[in-house]
Amino acid sequence: MHVENNPDFKSIWQLAHDWAGEKSDQTDPAAISSELRLAIDRLIRAIGSKEISARWKGHRIFIDDSFLSFIFDFWHAIKFYRWLMHNKFSKDYLDNLYVKRNEVITWCEKVALLAPPPCWTQNQITVTGQAVETEDENKNWHDEMTDRRRKITGCLELARKLWEENPNLSYDQIYSHPVMRQYGNPSVFTKDSFQDWAKEYASELAKKGGRRKKSMK
Repeated sequence: MHVENNPDFKSIWQLAHDWAGEKSDQTDPAAISSELRLAIDRLIRAIGSKEISARWKGHRIFIDDSFLSFIFDFWHAIKFYRWLMHNKFSKDYLDNLYVKRNEVITWCEKVALLAPPPCWTQNQITVTGQAVETEDENKNWHDEMTDRRRKITGCLELARKLWEENPNLSYDQIYSHPVMRQYGNPSVFTKDSFQDWAKEYASELAKKGGRRKKSMK
């Protein structure tokens, strides 16, 4: 099965859009959003530093630091340089440069401390090219989670509930909320990593950096 038809692979263009919550077929490549630009940058830098592997039209690139690899990958190195130094990119290039699901999820959780892209979260499967919600058939899934993942899941769920009750609260206020401190184990995150993980659960006002309320006592 070619990578473009394999649900375990996504192109940089597709995955960055999913991460940023945008539609890949509705983007003007000449005017991308700051969220999309950040998602692309994170993936490109992770590939460049060999934290995750990448495949160009099915062929893996940047395998090692040998002279032979340098010759074969020179064209790709130029593409990466244009992005990293000048923020210039080719949509066609990014839409043919693929990364692997398990590598990206592991990198998000253990290296970048970011929430994985929604299309590859644990409670979704791919059927005929579409991500759909599914009941987990493994009734022992919670027991199989690591202690850290349990804390992350509980903290994010509690954050979602707090924002539902009071959407005016900022990321910092949710992170330091008395209920969160008592029941949510926020210490599993730094403040910066909490904001990255909690982005999809936050209220619109929190995402926009809206006016903050006075600190709660």
